[in-house]
Amino acid sequence: MKVRLAKEDKNSNYKVSLSDISKEKDFIKILEDYNIQYKKTEYFKDFFMYKLIDINSKFIMILQEKASNFIKYIEPVSIYSLPLQIDDESGEIPVIYPEKNKNYITLGVIDNGIAHIKYLDPWIKRVHTRFLKKDTSTTHGTFVSGIALYGDKLENREMVKNEGFYLLDATVLSATTIEEDDLLQNIALAIKENYKKVKIWNLSLSVKLAIEEDTFSDFGVVLDHLQKTYGVLIFKSGGNGGNFMKKLPKGKLYHGSDSLLSIVVGAINDERYASNYSRIGLGPKGTIKPDLASYGGELLLGDNGEMIMKGVKSFSRNGNIASSSGTSFATARISSLATIIYQNICKDFKDFSDFNPTFLKALIIHSAKNTDRNLSMEEIGYGIPATSTEILSYLKNENIKIFNGVMEKNKEIDLDASFFEFKKDMKIKITLVYDTEFDYLQKGEYIKSDIKIKDISEAGRNLTRKFEGILARNKKIELYSDNDIKKNYTLIVEKLN
Repeated sequence: MKVRLAKEDKNSNYKVSLSDISKEKDFIKILEDYNIQYKKTEYFKDFFMYKLIDINSKFIMILQEKASNFIKYIEPVSIYSLPLQIDDESGEIPVIYPEKNKNYITLGVIDNGIAHIKYLDPWIKRVHTRFLKKDTSTTHGTFVSGIALYGDKLENREMVKNEGFYLLDATVLSATTIEEDDLLQNIALAIKENYKKVKIWNLSLSVKLAIEEDTFSDFGVVLDHLQKTYGVLIFKSGGNGGNFMKKLPKGKLYHGSDSLLSIVVGAINDERYASNYSRIGLGPKGTIKPDLASYGGELLLGDNGEMIMKGVKSFSRNGNIASSSGTSFATARISSLATIIYQNICKDFKDFSDFNPTFLKALIIHSAKNTDRNLSMEEIGYGIPATSTEILSYLKNENIKIFNGVMEKNKEIDLDASFFEFKKDMKIKITLVYDTEFDYLQKGEYIKSDIKIKDISEAGRNLTRKFEGILARNKKIELYSDNDIKKNYTLIVEKLN
C-alpha cells in the first residue's frame, strides 16, 4: 500500500485505489464504521476510485492497519486550476471564414471554454458544457483555439501551414478549481457524447503530479481507454514546471502525459532549445514520452529573481492579440496539424469511417526531426514535425512506402527490388506505430502485446518505433510480437539519399 500525505497533514480529500476489487464491500464497511464520507467514481468497468472526504493521517493509519493488503495506494486528490499569464499585444490580423459548400473536420478543444470572438466565432461548431456561461472563464481555451487556427499567421512563420477547420468547445472546468475525479469524468463525458462527429481532440490540461517510473497514472489509463473505446486521437500537453526559477533540474511530465495512445507534446523556444518550463520524460517503463514538440514560447529567470515571459501569440477572450507561454500552446499546433492532414485525406465527412489514428500518428512522427541543438528524447521525443503540406506530399512520394494493416504474431513486409533501384542496399528511415490491448489494472505488463522490428528495433515495449539505417535489398522487414492479440499498425519506409 503506497501512501502519500498532504502537506502539513491537514484534513484533505484523498483518493484510494483498491488492488483487490473483491474486497470493495470490506473497504466500504470500514468507511461507514468510522463515519467517513466518500464518493466513488467509476471511469469504466472495474476501474474506479474512491474519494474520501476531509480525512488526515489518523484515519490513514487505521486503513494501513485494517486494509493495507487490498489498497493499492492512497494520496491527496489533485486540485486543478488554470493560473495563466496572458499579456495583451498590439495589432490585428485578417479574420478567416468557412467557405460555402466545403467540408470541414472538427477539432475538439477540451478546456475552460472558447470565447466567441470575431476570429473564432465563425468556426465554433458546437458547445459541450456542464457549466453556466457566467461560471466559465474561456481564457485558456480561447488562447489554445487561436493558435490552432491562426498560429502561423500570428507568428508570421510557417510551422503548420494552417487551414480553417471547425471547433467543438468542450468546456470541462469552470472559472474556479476542480478535483481530479470530476475533471476526468468531464473529459470522458465530452468524448463519449461527441466521438461520432469529433475524432481529434486537444487536451492542454494536466493533473499536477509527476508521472512515475513504473506505474501508469489513472489519468493516463483513462485517456488510453477512451481512445481505444471510441476510436479517437488525443493530443496532450506535457505540462509546465517552475524549477528553472529555483535553478533546479526540470521535473517529470505530469499525470496524463503517460497515456500511450495520446500524442504528448513538449515545448521549444525561438532559439530551438527545449523551453525552460517544458517538463521531461521518459514515460513509465522507459516508454517514449513526450512524442513530439513545437513552439510554445519561453519563461526566464530575471536578474532580480522575477519571471520574464517571451510568449507566443494568440487571442485573449476580449478578442485582442495576446501572448503567453506553455506546452498547452505547442500542443495546439500539433493537434491543428493532425486536423488539417485528416481534412485533406478524409473521404467520409458524414461518419468519418476512414479515420485511422495509427496512420495519422505515424505520418506526423515520421516527419519529425530534432532541432540543430541536438536535444534529448526526454525533452522533445521524436522532434518537431514538418508542415501539413510536406506530410501530405508523402502520400504521392515514390520514395516512401506506407503499409497499414492488422497483425497478430508475425508479419513480413517485402520491398521489391525496384524500390532499392536494384542496388545491394539502401539507406532508409522506418517508422512503426501500432495500437494494442492494455492491462488497465496493471497486474502484469501494461502493454499486453507489443511489436518489435527484427534486427532493427527490439528494445523495450513501445507503441512507436523509429529507425534510420542501411537495409539490404534481399532482407524482408519482419514485425513480430509476443502473442497473437490483434494490433492495428502503420509502417512507413522512406528511402534516404
